[in-house]
Amino acid sequence: MHLLRNRSLITLSLGHMFLDFFSSVVPVLLAFFSVPMGLSNAQLATAASLYNFVSSLLQPAFGWLTDRVGSRWIGTLSLLWTMVFISGVVVIGQRGDYGLLLAALSMAALGSAAFHPQGAMNATQVEEKWRTTSASIFFFFGNLGLMSGPLVAGFILKSFGPDKFPFLVLAGMPVVLLTAASVPMTEQGSSSRSTVRNANPSSHVAPSAGVLIPLVGLIALRSWANFGTTTFLPKFYQELGWDPARYGTVASLWMLGTAVGNVAGGPLADRYGRRLLVSLSLIMMVPVMFMLPLVQSNYPFPLIVLGGFTSGLSFSVIMVLAQSLLPGGRGLASGFTMGFMFASGAVGNVINGWLADWLGLSISLQSVALVALGAAACARFLPRTRPAEPVAEAHASRSPR
Repeated sequence: MHLLRNRSLITLSLGHMFLDFFSSVVPVLLAFFSVPMGLSNAQLATAASLYNFVSSLLQPAFGWLTDRVGSRWIGTLSLLWTMVFISGVVVIGQRGDYGLLLAALSMAALGSAAFHPQGAMNATQVEEKWRTTSASIFFFFGNLGLMSGPLVAGFILKSFGPDKFPFLVLAGMPVVLLTAASVPMTEQGSSSRSTVRNANPSSHVAPSAGVLIPLVGLIALRSWANFGTTTFLPKFYQELGWDPARYGTVASLWMLGTAVGNVAGGPLADRYGRRLLVSLSLIMMVPVMFMLPLVQSNYPFPLIVLGGFTSGLSFSVIMVLAQSLLPGGRGLASGFTMGFMFASGAVGNVINGWLADWLGLSISLQSVALVALGAAACARFLPRTRPAEPVAEAHASRSPR
């Protein structure tokens, strides 16, 4: 595929992989420290949600900043920042100080907030015709990081203990340097806004409430379903007596399925239409999520991969939908969309934490199936697109003149 030869896209994707590698270890670290620190499910959910809240609230601001000053140093410094402060979470977790743990997670979240808007914006500017495909490549690499992070973290925690975890920062330094050398230094904001409007004259028109409300509902419910699963799956299997290496593998397998779904979803959406792809993927997620907590044997792994696959199919597609429908620069649109994804996922995490303490983790995880069904219902109200047709054009063509 010619997109894989684009240096900027591959550099952004590698940076996304390493950033999400460090972000993805948070649920595993919280599950690991929950026993010595005596954390309840609600406290665990609060810690995970705080990371997501801080990142989500600031992503629109960093997206606005990216539209105006460019991406190189924002991308470079955000990578280094995240790696250092996630390592700090491990150091503080050994001290057993819950307050400092929350502070370190909040600081680490700033790096995620800064990186994602500029990465998503630049990834979708590589080639206008294949925006969804290039976005799926960017998010595929991110999902590789999400997949490998829990696996590596679980192995290190079991085999070497938490003291050795901070050495992982050294593994990410080459990517930090590559980002500093390869990501464009130009002011991406002006080009991003002009690119959107030149390619899509209708994209500057604000969407109607009939389009915006289902889009917001889709983003919120899909994010709740995904975050509620990735946060509590490690804890669920820990309570079944699994060691860190095994429940780290569970989280990694979910992310493996998500990565495959993500890279498959982009081309399928470009070919068959975005609304259809999003609707079908979320409907497929419902029975998988209902069944997952019922399979408590040593071999739930195929179902976990399938659940991740159905979740991942829609992610990059939703991002491109939002970029096409929201007015303004792509950096701001990307920041708003990803920020809202993180925020709604964080709220869902808190609700799932309360459910887990009240009714048990099994019921909490099964409730995700209903959330995914609600997201699928929202997707049915989005504008229908023909293959390779920008959503904004589809919306404009169906709006009153």
